[in-house]
Amino acid sequence: MSSVSTTIDPPVQRDASVIAVIGLAHGTSHFFHLLFPPLFPWLMPAFGLDFSGIGLTVTVFFVVSGIGQALAGFAVDRFGPLRVLLFGMSCFLIAGLWLGLLAHTLGDLLAVAALAGLGNSVLHPADFTVLNHKVAEAHLGHAFSVHGISGNLGWALAPVFLTGIATLAGWQMAAVAAGLMALPALAALWLFRHQLEITPTAATAGAPVHGTFSFLGVGAVWLCFGFFLMTSAAFGTLQNFGTPILQQLYGLSLGTAASAISVFLLAAAFGILVGGFVATRHQQDRIGKLCWQRPGQAGHCKTAQIVGDRWPGYLSAHGDLPYRQIKFKLQT
Repeated sequence: MSSVSTTIDPPVQRDASVIAVIGLAHGTSHFFHLLFPPLFPWLMPAFGLDFSGIGLTVTVFFVVSGIGQALAGFAVDRFGPLRVLLFGMSCFLIAGLWLGLLAHTLGDLLAVAALAGLGNSVLHPADFTVLNHKVAEAHLGHAFSVHGISGNLGWALAPVFLTGIATLAGWQMAAVAAGLMALPALAALWLFRHQLEITPTAATAGAPVHGTFSFLGVGAVWLCFGFFLMTSAAFGTLQNFGTPILQQLYGLSLGTAASAISVFLLAAAFGILVGGFVATRHQQDRIGKLCWQRPGQAGHCKTAQIVGDRWPGYLSAHGDLPYRQIKFKLQT
């Protein structure tokens, strides 16, 4: 009599390990996107800053992150993604400890923001390199789903984590605790280093030789760049300023407006999770069209329907994230 095997297929187990570790690193990077904003109510009086002054920290973070991300791809090609990811997580660790233990001036805050932005800049070039090289094509949709939802979970965790600790123990302890949040990702990257390592030679073996900037001649690169630029601008606006916008446009209370944004983030995370499974069915073009038709229809809801009817649009607008990433891989 034959017995039914309950063991997990080794390739599947390997892919799951890679996806989980990269998801943890990505969630950590998104957590540090919000290192400063939840602490504004404590940092502003402590450093004598107004909103313009404290807002410089966020500006510095994303300027450094944006410029660094354009350069990080070359570092990944030169040193491999594992080393670059370890560097990024180390930047987060040092940034949190610096903020909590050594920051005394606005200059210190800006230096911390720059260091955290530098750590954040390496994530997407490094983690997408790992996923594309180490995860089987049949599992890429699932990989991109976990990658996307882990980022949303990092965003969701940061405000509760930081404000909770700051309320109980002060903003310095909150910053130190935030820095320590990088340790699990550092440990996971090191423990699974043999499954994540990609040497520059292995990454390019058998591939045609191209110039350093040959990718700039690929039309799909520019189309994806423009698409991500516009969607990121729209998403960032709603995420950061959605509450006051909904209050002004629809006359909502602070609680109701904030609840709408919470629904948006939760639906986006769920949409990304579902989108990864749908994107593996080889109907990516239909997925993209459907996901971007529904938000336009949902955008016509009335004030009384702001939370109840608009959430399908929020979900579908982000459910195509795995589709977009697979499409970009196929086109390039």
